[in-house]
Amino acid sequence: MEDFAKYNGEGTPLRKAQLCMLNILIEIDKICRKHDIPYWLDSGTLLGAVRHGGFIPWDDDMDICVLQKDYPLLQKFLVEELPQRYQLSDTQNDPYAFGLTPRVKDTFTYCNYPLFEKQNSQGLWVDILLQIPAVPTWYKKRIEKIYARVFREIHHYAESQGKSRWVCMFKTTLAYLAYPLALLLTWFGDSWAKKHYHGELMHTWDVYHGSRRYEQEIFPLSEIDFEGKSFYVPHNVDAYLRRIYGDYMKIPDESHRQIHMDVNSLKFFNTTPS
Repeated sequence: MEDFAKYNGEGTPLRKAQLCMLNILIEIDKICRKHDIPYWLDSGTLLGAVRHGGFIPWDDDMDICVLQKDYPLLQKFLVEELPQRYQLSDTQNDPYAFGLTPRVKDTFTYCNYPLFEKQNSQGLWVDILLQIPAVPTWYKKRIEKIYARVFREIHHYAESQGKSRWVCMFKTTLAYLAYPLALLLTWFGDSWAKKHYHGELMHTWDVYHGSRRYEQEIFPLSEIDFEGKSFYVPHNVDAYLRRIYGDYMKIPDESHRQIHMDVNSLKFFNTTPS
């Protein structure tokens, strides 16, 4: 079997980052269990649990899914009960959180990630992918390009990319003019999905990618070991992962193993960073 220690061997920056993200997930899991809020491991995090018993060796993020209807309650308890070092970043409490995907960040860490530079924290994070009733794929693909761009520009996306003041003002003005149309299109989609709902879920309108999730494969939730801890997963993991990845047990070639974060920029603080 291939030795993956070159990616995340003990003591490497990536392994330290993975363990920090694991601690974030442990805190989210505690809150969800305490208040009976369903969540499940998703995407590469779920794949890593099944194929590697933990992180994919070269993986540098964590994803969980939560039904959007459950998020207001989860948001409330995350704000109230997370340990002080962890911070929820979403559009309600972070003016530069330009997407609808909430993130719980570790403020005792730092990672150079330019899109997050102006956010309240640039620490390591866990993504909370919100799931809503699905519309036809063709409609989602067309509307999300409009809605996501408009929504992100209103939430300072251009500024996060380091654009000039005038470019930011121009893009934001156009976004506000287009926002009513974008909202109307998503409202129509949401209404259609609720009326014709057959147990299919999709990511929120601002997320460009993502296969369908099916409630019959997800609920009732099961549990799986991930890095020695137990977390919730879809009860039919095989069907869930095959839809996303195909032959998910096949290890990809080295050319397809990507570490997205700048591991050389990682910093780990023993006290709250200034």
